[in-house]
Amino acid sequence: MVRAPHVLWIVLSAGCSGEAPAPTEQLPAPAPADIVELAPEDQLIRASLDLRGIRPSIDELDRLQADPEAMEALIDDYLQDPRFGDRVADLFAEIYLTRTETWFVNLAAYDLGDVPYAQVVESLGEEPLQILAEIARQDLPITELVTADWTMANDVLARMWPLDYPEGQTGWRRAHYTDGRPAAGVLSSNSLWWRYQSTDSNANRKRANVASRILLCHDYLTRPIDFDRNINLLDEEAVADALRTNPSCLNCHVSLDPMAAYFFGFWWFEQSSVEVSSYHPSRERYWEDLLGTPPAYYGQPGSSLSDLGQQIAADNRFPECMVEHVTELLLRRDAELLDFERMTEHREALIQGGLALRPLFKSVLQSPEYRAATDDGLPGTQVPLKMATPALLASQIQDLTGFDWRSVDGYDLLQTDSVGFLTLAGGADGTYAVKNSTSPNTTLLLVQERLAEAAADYVVQLAEGGGSDLLGDIDLSDTPEGDRDAMVATLKRLHLRMFGNRIEDDGPEVEANLELWSDLYALEGDTNKAWAGLLSALLRDPDLLFY
Repeated sequence: MVRAPHVLWIVLSAGCSGEAPAPTEQLPAPAPADIVELAPEDQLIRASLDLRGIRPSIDELDRLQADPEAMEALIDDYLQDPRFGDRVADLFAEIYLTRTETWFVNLAAYDLGDVPYAQVVESLGEEPLQILAEIARQDLPITELVTADWTMANDVLARMWPLDYPEGQTGWRRAHYTDGRPAAGVLSSNSLWWRYQSTDSNANRKRANVASRILLCHDYLTRPIDFDRNINLLDEEAVADALRTNPSCLNCHVSLDPMAAYFFGFWWFEQSSVEVSSYHPSRERYWEDLLGTPPAYYGQPGSSLSDLGQQIAADNRFPECMVEHVTELLLRRDAELLDFERMTEHREALIQGGLALRPLFKSVLQSPEYRAATDDGLPGTQVPLKMATPALLASQIQDLTGFDWRSVDGYDLLQTDSVGFLTLAGGADGTYAVKNSTSPNTTLLLVQERLAEAAADYVVQLAEGGGSDLLGDIDLSDTPEGDRDAMVATLKRLHLRMFGNRIEDDGPEVEANLELWSDLYALEGDTNKAWAGLLSALLRDPDLLFY
């Protein structure tokens, strides 16, 4: 859906014309009584997957069954889980689009021959997302996103860029650039501007629009324009004059171009490692020749990226945009005008929480819209059942089975297209697909099938050595004829752990599973293969894909 820039906050603001309808009369929030909520167990599954990337444990499900009031305490626990920061990064990957394999930088210029290429590409895309993850983990105000004097780096990036990363350490840690760049959080990060480069004629306008889209929810490319077709687009002087004088052009460029002027410290003349790895303070005034417009933010003058970061941090649209992002990412749908009142509540939770992300996430999770089981009472005709992204499918399968689906050279097969299945599984590659799919297709089901088969074989191999958490203490040699009770107990445990469902000893699920196991066993008389086949079928269940 194409929306006007920041439609939810502009259309309904106090500054609207007198012709606009009163929000309370025309745009009421859906009454909670009109919304059919998920069963408590399904609410817990949804919250656990969104906040931790894994399904609730059996102990957590038992706790909720014994005390339905434990739901809020469990969600609070999930918000404090160490995996929360990584889930924030996974969610916002769809906004930043830096998890890509397409980098227009000569990576061969770096001395990284001992580092798998997959690890290099993965590291590059994570820098801005890990900054956001650190802000979420540490309950820092979201203004740090555009004002921090630190970045996040791992040992791979430390070998590429001028950073004070601790020698001998590994993994993601806070670090500082040592090349004199301004303190501006993600706005002064290498990864973001390696991902979004500029041509001479574009003069950083693309970068300015990226900052506006991500931080203000204002994408200039979605603005309708009434363009004068008499302008000769092949004449550079005519185009430059139109950008300064044509009303249709000025509609965007009067605010876009001054913002673009802030980014010339990232201006490069060649693709050498030294050139593209460093910030160039001496080039900050190149706007004079290449753009002709001094740095400013909606009329507020500035001189450096630090000024831009401070200006964005002081803009009311910045926290409002964060609310819009989080709401849409957790609901897996575009926000509607009818969501305005509810999003105002989420904004207040963010502000009252010191601009930390946890209170905002909790506010959305507590909303009836998030807990909805059907589309009754929801804005538009949205179906609230959500489909797992490739990253979420991978994380829950890994937690259930211990299986990490990677190629022999280290690629995460659900996060790559060059050797894996990212877009086939409905994922966004950051270049050709910029949104995760919300409905299944044939290729996704094939990917899930192959993942299920590989994970099931892995579980059985672990069980042979007595080390499978999913199958527990089962004796793989048991058969329905030999020890039906033990097999039934295992099946009941599997359904509870995998789907949150409590099934009966003689329920249809048990009978269907035992029948499938027996049919598989009859093929070769191999109990291990029968268990692998049954587990594969369970791991392909739509309930693992939708939540």
